[in-house]
Formats: sequence, C-alpha cells, structure tokens
Amino acid sequence: MIACLLTTGAVAATPGADQLRTERRGDVLELRWADAEERLQGTLHPALPREGEPAMLSLHVGAFQGAEFTGPLTLTLHLKDSPSQLTRTLTHDGVNWHTQLEFDEPGLYELEVRYQNTRLKVLTGFITVASTPLPRGLSWALVIGGSGLVLALGVRGALKRLRGTPAPTEPSDVDAPPAITPPVEASASTDAAGATAEAASATAPAPDAASNR
Repeated sequence: MIACLLTTGAVAATPGADQLRTERRGDVLELRWADAEERLQGTLHPALPREGEPAMLSLHVGAFQGAEFTGPLTLTLHLKDSPSQLTRTLTHDGVNWHTQLEFDEPGLYELEVRYQNTRLKVLTGFITVASTPLPRGLSWALVIGGSGLVLALGVRGALKRLRGTPAPTEPSDVDAPPAITPPVEASASTDAAGATAEAASATAPAPDAASNR
C-alpha cells in the first residue's frame, strides 16, 4: 500500500510538458499556449534573432479562473543537442514578464518556460537563430579582393603563355640559296686569250717572207 502511494505521488509531481505554438508576424515571433486553467502569450523581437545580437522576450500568463498569476516564471534556453543551458527568472513589469536574450551561436534553440499557479506547468518551444551577416565594408573588401586576385591570376597566365611561345627565327645564311653572280672570270679569261693570240700573230713572220728565204 505504501508503494502504491509513493508511485501515485511521483506521477502527480511530474509536470506535463506542453508545446508552445510559434507564429511569425512581421518582425515579431508570437508564442501561444492554453489549457483549461491558464493561457500563456508572448512575443520575441526580432522574430529571427541573430547570434551575438540581443533579443527581447515578453510573456504574459492569464488565468481563466482563480487568482491572478504572480510568479515566479523561469526560463531555460539551450542549443538543441547541446548539454549547456541558460536558466533565468523573468522580471515582472506591469502585466508582462520580460527578459533580454543573447545567443552565442546560430542554430535551433529549445525554449522551456516553467511556472506554477494551480499546478506546475512546463511549456516548450523552439527558436531559430541566424548567423550574423558580414559588415558591408568587409563584404565589399572581400569582393574587391577576390576580383583583384582573379585579375592577377589572369595576367599571370597570359604572361606565361607569352613566354612559352618561341620567337620567330630569321633564315640563316647556310640555308639561303646561293646568289647568282655574273661570269666575271670567264670573260676575263676570254679577253686574255684574245690578247695572246693577237700578240702571237703580230710577232709571227709573214708566210711569203719565210718562203722566199
């Protein structure tokens, strides 16, 4: 009997986990949940938070019956499949509960809200965190640097192609056909032979004189 009582008490003490519904409206992410006893409404601004940038979470718990909820309200946040988590108690300002969140890295975060009014409630939801975009100046610097690198590589490739092309060679004297020169020597020898013959004819005696002797 004692074992049955302990089991019943453990089941009663275990909170029921309920899912928070999220819906994006402009630059605000709305969170909603309700049961027969209370309802929870909240907003996260901006709707798509970024790593390293603050985001504001505002929650409101309204009771359908009974006394108004006065707290405390605890929030637990951790990156999905990560053992580390952030836990804090929200501060009450007027009718809402506020806290500022800052995410260390992008990814899908699990949000858990705990409070107790008539009984302990555990509500879970998910928030997507985007990575921080590069500053505009850095983006332009990367674009200009990449363009300069591409241009430099193109110029380098063109210079390599020009250096690899062999320069045209002039025809050598060996390969050139021999020049045709006029027969100077033949004419000279002919003139010399003619001169010798004239000299011989001039010195030779006449036939009639030889016969008379």
